[in-house]
Amino acid sequence: MTTPFLHVQAEQAVKAGGARETGEASKASVADGIYEAVKATETNKMNKVNRTDFAGQAKPAKVNETRQMGEADQVDQTVYRSKIWPGLKLYRKERHILLEAPEPMDSLGSAVYGGGMHSLQRFVNIYVDRFYHCEDPVRDIRNLLGEWGYSEQGTAGLLTAVQLKHAAVAEELGADFGVLCCATAGVSNAARAGVPRTTFPASWTPGTINIMLVVDGRMTPAAMMNAVITATEAKAAALSDLGVRDAENGLTATGTTTDAVMLGVSQRAEWPLLHAYAGTATDLGGTIGRLVYDAVRESLAAAGGPK
Repeated sequence: MTTPFLHVQAEQAVKAGGARETGEASKASVADGIYEAVKATETNKMNKVNRTDFAGQAKPAKVNETRQMGEADQVDQTVYRSKIWPGLKLYRKERHILLEAPEPMDSLGSAVYGGGMHSLQRFVNIYVDRFYHCEDPVRDIRNLLGEWGYSEQGTAGLLTAVQLKHAAVAEELGADFGVLCCATAGVSNAARAGVPRTTFPASWTPGTINIMLVVDGRMTPAAMMNAVITATEAKAAALSDLGVRDAENGLTATGTTTDAVMLGVSQRAEWPLLHAYAGTATDLGGTIGRLVYDAVRESLAAAGGPK
């Protein structure tokens, strides 16, 4: 049972038009590259999730019946300011999405550049043409980071063939942590793990489902690995529930042939609890699973659903 705490409750405001809507889910949408702001408020009843679909129209937001919402924050047209981790920002540029933390994070993941276990402050999800293929993607990412003025140190780079306008964000504040997930998802090369299928030597192609996941909280290295497993399970569950199939054998897909995930953890001392586990039965793992599941589904929906 979760102890009551400060929850994220959303009121959406489209900067261009100033319109607000109310309804069931605590969600926000971004159209024409304009991020919508979210205002946090207190409640002691249930967790509320703020989700942003970078491509869709404004979606309903549930209004706290006992409290009047404040005015939405004013933000730049290309930045989304997290409410679960003060100082964490997402920028959507012409060719990449930048996730930048206020301080270096303990990080773990499979990004082609900066993957593994490192201390990182930013993740960069870079768009490339779906037919792009290069024998040295690390070199290409390094060149792009230099072009954009990002330090090579402290940066992870992912490459995606999914249009960035179809990215989705979900975040939630818990009693002992805060979690944010940003996903770009496509399923043109959906595949099922664990069965015979066409495979290739160690070659590289752009990511089809890229997940950038951050936790404001304290986690052991084992819990971080557990979180990556939980995120992967949630991705597979989302594809299963959407009926996505492996084109080669018709079986339910568990992912695509080119997925990547990056996890960053703040390890801020202000959080008293050190999480040793992040499986689906834990508060932290349950939150990670829900947010990854929702972000993957929303990103696919923004692109018109599974293809």
